[in-house]
Amino acid sequence: MNILLAEDDHLQSRLLEHHLLDRGFTVRTAFDARSAWESAERNPPDAILLDLQMPGGTGLTFLKKKNASARLRSVPVIVITAMEDALVRRMAEQQGAQTIFSKPVDLMLLDVTLESVRSRLPQPRGAEGAPGSRK
Repeated sequence: MNILLAEDDHLQSRLLEHHLLDRGFTVRTAFDARSAWESAERNPPDAILLDLQMPGGTGLTFLKKKNASARLRSVPVIVITAMEDALVRRMAEQQGAQTIFSKPVDLMLLDVTLESVRSRLPQPRGAEGAPGSRK
């Protein structure tokens, strides 16, 4: 599964990236909202991990743009934020954030959420005969 990690905190992004790579995910990292948007448009990911407070635009603005994009509208977004403002969190939910995690992220809950996303992805052709799959 291909994940776009949009997180401006370099330490946080490095920790999350290593965690995700260790679990077999492909990860692209963006450190600001503009580069995250450009990356998502260029090569739509299977899921986006999105910080709400980044340079170059907010996560809420990113969510609004994503929802207006036919190409990206269906990509699930998992918000990861240090922001505790209930109104902002509610706005993220209204903009379609699948889940909102507070920092520091509970990695076990993140894993469960990502496995749920992965289980809903279309299976590649020929996957029926792949090891561990059912016919």
